[in-house]
Amino acid sequence: MRSVLGVVLGAIFWMVGFYALATVLALLWPDYAIHAREWIKQGVFSFTAPMAGCNLVLWVLAESGAGWIAGKIAKRRGAVWALAALLGIYLAVLHLVVYWPRFPWWYNLAVVISAVPAVLLGGKLANSLRSADRETQ
Repeated sequence: MRSVLGVVLGAIFWMVGFYALATVLALLWPDYAIHAREWIKQGVFSFTAPMAGCNLVLWVLAESGAGWIAGKIAKRRGAVWALAALLGIYLAVLHLVVYWPRFPWWYNLAVVISAVPAVLLGGKLANSLRSADRETQ
């Protein structure tokens, strides 16, 4: 049960985490906010390369956080792998099939290629912090 809860909460964190980070970026960078609103309202990807690069960083941070959440809650590596696989498959379908013509090719590839390693990194961080806590006790 903990494993399922870890995967579900990790996935929720991934979705909410990206949008929270993007909202903060939009508050700090008004031009980014204009392009983000254009994407949300019209589905037009008009981000500049630096803005798209920031989106990639935000996705990696959200994915790492999702892996960390899954690892902390589930306390099992298998749950982190399951989350990584689910997000990897979801993003591969979305960015290599559905959105391929709408986004730059490099952006699509970067989103897909970075997803699984980022989730696994977050899970590894959760596990390493848990191990460090045990050693200090």
